[in-house]
Amino acid sequence: MTPRHSRFLLGAAAGLLLLTGCTSGPTPGATATHPATDVAGLPKGVQQATAVPTSVPNTPELRKNVTLAACEKADGGWQASGTATNPGDDPADYTVTVFFTTDKGTVLGTADTKVTVAPGEKKPWTVAAHLTPAPTTRCVLRGVG
Repeated sequence: MTPRHSRFLLGAAAGLLLLTGCTSGPTPGATATHPATDVAGLPKGVQQATAVPTSVPNTPELRKNVTLAACEKADGGWQASGTATNPGDDPADYTVTVFFTTDKGTVLGTADTKVTVAPGEKKPWTVAAHLTPAPTTRCVLRGVG
């Protein structure tokens, strides 16, 4: 076997190992959090999300039509809201996914919603997650699909 063939086989084997390590994540939705134990680096009582989706629908052409306008405390957790606009001639369906995080990027919860917007119209959307917020909870528009 030539050195060139050896490098090819090594590269192919490495690629297969990478592919076998890939799994699809859970679908977007409200997430669970750690039980009542404190997580290092988080304020007392604030819990990290335990089921964060790794595969979130995100299409740049659709994302440009969705805005996140508010990020605020809600009963039992936190909520985000905004608008979805449809500049097209046909109804548009959007799946909006938001991650609620600390200022350092630790995910505390996630939520998603589906919004259907008529042609040429704008429609509000809101998502909420049950969580104990950090003092600096942020809302991240993680994806629009």
